[in-house]
Amino acid sequence: MQLFGALFDVVGPVFLIIAVGYAWGRAGKPFESNFVGLIVNGVSTPCLVIDMLTRPGLTIPALSQMWLAAVLCLALTAAGAWGMARAMGVSLRAYAPPLIWSNGGNMGLPLCLFAFGEVGLGLSIAFFAVSSITNYTFGQAIAAGGITFREVIRMPMTWAIVGAVAMIATETRLPTVAQRAVSLLGGLTVPLMLLSLGYALSSLRITSYGRSVAFSAARLIGGFAIGWLVALILQLDPVARGVVVIQSGMPSAVLNYLWAVRYNNDPQEAASIVVISTIMSIPALPLFLLTIM
Repeated sequence: MQLFGALFDVVGPVFLIIAVGYAWGRAGKPFESNFVGLIVNGVSTPCLVIDMLTRPGLTIPALSQMWLAAVLCLALTAAGAWGMARAMGVSLRAYAPPLIWSNGGNMGLPLCLFAFGEVGLGLSIAFFAVSSITNYTFGQAIAAGGITFREVIRMPMTWAIVGAVAMIATETRLPTVAQRAVSLLGGLTVPLMLLSLGYALSSLRITSYGRSVAFSAARLIGGFAIGWLVALILQLDPVARGVVVIQSGMPSAVLNYLWAVRYNNDPQEAASIVVISTIMSIPALPLFLLTIM
């Protein structure tokens, strides 16, 4: 009973805040998604990266191990997505991104924070950074039929990672005033991400069930299994293992739907996978957490 209470303490706050954003959207209340997105991507997330990665307890070897784990998870998931799309005779451009890239930001970061504390959050940021950067490059390239790295150079998070690694390598610390300001701004990230996810889900609609359920199940169960496999291969410690399993087993990211809309790749199907995988994650995530806590 205590274990289930601990699991609820981890997943409960995440879904409650998502529910607030969803209810806000369904009620027709104003929510400036573009403004919030700019704040999260341009200000709060880079501040969170610098704040978490430069705290005591995280080293370059630990971060490098997490980056390697993220690359392996994405590569294995991409291979599975290619095989599943070919086997089902569907468009790779439409169906691969929702299967490959998970919601490691809106949901993965807070779950890792609640499950493993600030060290877990720092490691999860390292994993999320790889996922986010590859989604803005290879994810967009799959959807568009061509690749560009211009987005990566323009991402504030990229430069935040470079700055954080430089600070760790040189053992440099920000002045106290700057560190506190960065910490406060970084604290905006998790609640704004969860509210934004709930609000986005309120406007997405399920238009198909058959293939969407199959791809949603593959995203969750396949991602969970791949996370465990990679953690075992790399012989990760318990906290790092838990972070990799959580991040790899998240539902599909909303960004995949935005790529589908921009490049007209069956956006209704992408929306269905995002919504169904998120709904399926409600009972699935506590079961996933049981294996790592």
